[in-house]
Amino acid sequence: MKKMMLMAALALLVPTSVDAAKPVVLEKHGYVVAEPRVGNQYYIKQTGTDLAWNTTRGASDIVIALIDSSADRSHKELYNVPRVVNSMKGPYSVDYHGTHTAGIMAGRHNKFGMAGLAPNVRYHFYNVFYGKNSEYTDSWTVAKAVDTAVAKGANIINLSLGGQDYDQVLADSIRRARAKGVIIVASAGNDGKKTVSFPANMKEVIAVGAIDANHRVANFSNMSSQVKIVAPGVNVLSLGVKNSFVYMDGTSMAAPMVSSGLALVKSVNPFLTPAEVEGLIQKMPKASGKTYTELNTKRLLDHTPRPITITAPLVIKSNYVKEARMTTMKKQNLKSTYALYQGTRKVKTLSISDSPFTMYAAGDWLPSGKYTLQGAVTDGKYKRSFTRSFSYISPVKTMVSIKATEVGMFELATTRKGIVTVLDANKKIVYEALHVPGKFPVRGDTESAYTVLLKPTDVTEKVVTVKYAPQPVQVETDTSAEST
Repeated sequence: MKKMMLMAALALLVPTSVDAAKPVVLEKHGYVVAEPRVGNQYYIKQTGTDLAWNTTRGASDIVIALIDSSADRSHKELYNVPRVVNSMKGPYSVDYHGTHTAGIMAGRHNKFGMAGLAPNVRYHFYNVFYGKNSEYTDSWTVAKAVDTAVAKGANIINLSLGGQDYDQVLADSIRRARAKGVIIVASAGNDGKKTVSFPANMKEVIAVGAIDANHRVANFSNMSSQVKIVAPGVNVLSLGVKNSFVYMDGTSMAAPMVSSGLALVKSVNPFLTPAEVEGLIQKMPKASGKTYTELNTKRLLDHTPRPITITAPLVIKSNYVKEARMTTMKKQNLKSTYALYQGTRKVKTLSISDSPFTMYAAGDWLPSGKYTLQGAVTDGKYKRSFTRSFSYISPVKTMVSIKATEVGMFELATTRKGIVTVLDANKKIVYEALHVPGKFPVRGDTESAYTVLLKPTDVTEKVVTVKYAPQPVQVETDTSAEST
C-alpha cells in the first residue's frame, strides 16, 4: 500500500533474480499455465484463480483502473496489455510499486515469466505518484484520477494507497463513482492497527486485508470489522522494473487480487451492481469467529448469477419442444434475443416466452440433425450470450396422398415442403406447384388415373410417389319380378 501525503511506501521490496526457475506447468480442467515462475505464485491456487480460469480469464469490455505509481509499460509482461496510461501530475517515472500491482492483475500468459490473475480484461493505468522517485501524492490528485477513470468507463478502481486523514474531495469522488456503478477496491493499510486507512474505511469501498500462504492475517495488515475480504499479501511474486521479477509484501498486493477476482465476476455478468457484487462477497464462507471472508475467485464465480441461461436435453425427438427454455436475469434495462441455429444459419427467431416451440420454419418441418439454441442479453453497453446444442431426431415421415373429394376435385396432402407434380397415364404433367405441409384442393378428372410425386426442398429427403386410381362404379341390379 502506498501512503498519500508524503508518506513512504510500506511494501517490502525484495528483488529476485531475473533468471528463469525450472518451468512448472499447472493444468486444471483444460487450461494450461506454462509461465516459468508460476510455481512461485502460491496465491494463484490459494485464491482459486487457477480453477476460475476455466470459466473466464476476463472479458475485453471490462475495465480495471489502477490508480497507483507508474507501471513500467516496457516490461515484457505488460507490453501488449490493452491499456490507457494517464499521468495525473508530475514527471512520468516508472516505479516498482505500480509495476508490481499491475503485474498481479495484468501479467500476460505469454510463457515469459508469471501469470496475471485477470489477463484478458482491459486496464487503465493512472500515475498519481510524482517526484523523483514517485514518492508523493495527495488526495486531490487521486480524486482527479478517480473522476477520470469513471469518465473513461472503468468498472473497477483499484486503490493500493491510503492515509490516516479523511478528505472530503476524494470521498466525494468515490461516492460519485459508486453511484455510477463502479466498484472501488482499496488496501486496508500496513500499520498493523485495528483501524483501516482512508479511503478503505469508507462504506462505499471494499477494504482488503492481507494474509500469508498459511491463511494467517499478516502482522502488518490493518484489520477491523470494515475489512470484509482478505487476500494473499505476503511474499507475493510479481513484476519489477526493467523486465525483473520481485517479491513484495503489503495490503497493496492483496487489493489487486480482489480487483482481479471481481473483474472475472463482472466478465461473467457485467450487469451486476456494486451492491450485488458485495452481496456475493458477504455470502462467502467465513472462518469461525471472523467477520471477513478469504478471496476464492472460483467460489465467487460459481455463485455469480448468469445473466442468461438456456436449458435443453441433449437429444430431442418431438416436433413440439417442451424441454428447452431460456431465462434471463430480471433487470428492467435488459433486452434479449433468442434464436434456433442449424450450423451457422439462423433457422428460426424465438421469443423468450416460446415454450414450447415447434421445429417448423420457413414453411417446413426441420430435418434431423444438430441444432443450437442461442440467446443474448444486452443493456446497450454490454452484451452476454449463451448457447446450448442438441441433436434433433425428426419424427416426420415424408409423405404425399391424394383422394377425390367430389367430381372434378382432389384433395392433396403433404407432410414436407416441396414440389408436388401430378402426371397422367401418359406421364404428362397436368399439375405442378410448390406446397408447404398441409392439405390443398386441386381440380382434375377424378375418373382418370394419376401418379403424384413430392420432391422435398430438403435435399436430404427422397422423392416419394403415390398412385391414384378412380374407384369402380358400383351398379345395383334389381332382381325382383314385377307381377301382372
